[in-house]
Amino acid sequence: MVFDAHEKMIPSGELASNCLLAGDPKNPPLLLLHGAGPGASAASNWLLCAPDLARHFYVIAPDAIGFGKSEMPNPIPEKISKWMGYRVEQVKGLLAELGIEKTHIIGNSMGGALAMQCVIEMPELFDKCMLMGAIGAPFTKSPTLARMMSFYDDPRISRYRELIESFVYDPSVFDNIDEIIQERFAKAMDPELRPIQELMFKAMNEGMDSIIIPPPVLNRMEHEWVIVHGRQDKVVPLETSLYFLEHLKNAELHVLDRCGHWAQTQRWDAMLPIIMNHFLPQVAC
Repeated sequence: MVFDAHEKMIPSGELASNCLLAGDPKNPPLLLLHGAGPGASAASNWLLCAPDLARHFYVIAPDAIGFGKSEMPNPIPEKISKWMGYRVEQVKGLLAELGIEKTHIIGNSMGGALAMQCVIEMPELFDKCMLMGAIGAPFTKSPTLARMMSFYDDPRISRYRELIESFVYDPSVFDNIDEIIQERFAKAMDPELRPIQELMFKAMNEGMDSIIIPPPVLNRMEHEWVIVHGRQDKVVPLETSLYFLEHLKNAELHVLDRCGHWAQTQRWDAMLPIIMNHFLPQVAC
């Protein structure tokens, strides 16, 4: 039986988390950590993937602190490393509340840096791991990423459309691109969320170097990692994944053609087999 995806507010330490849940809780747990961007949330990153994953996993996808409907810290942090700390504690509290002793994990973009920080601090809670277009490495900031971080300087729908379309390799393949843009723009402009995200993106823009994970720390990680990157990613360049491939002890890299920053929506035909072969090879075979 596949359990339908639904959202639920769950205690997770100091701050409660709004979570997208799907699948049978008896299945192997799979924690999905979404990326940043104005209006981003767990559902915006993972909802379309959830039905396929829920056939084999218990899917847990929280809105990262600072995004979606999860509770917000008070006062609002001024440094991106403090935001990251809140999110690590959020993951720890969430897994404890759900009674999960060990889980697989996938981190997309900002969620990739968070996934690695969680594994560094709480290695016993994680089994196999995956990164998708992840930050957390030194890289040359792309013009698209710079425009995303400065979105709130001029938050108009036309600029938001330009931003979202730059995340994908070919916007024409999406039947619902206008719906995605309208829905995420509305979330980005929510009067309660907007002032928080303005401060958060300012902190991110000024402090990206503070969340870079140095080679000696990556070298000490014993977990098995699969790294996925879109060859045409205009947001986070391939050099980040090459850095992780160089310094992680147990890692392999898949570079997907005809794919921008959202591999899980643009190349799900390739992503799902990679996920299954990595996390559940006995089922994939």
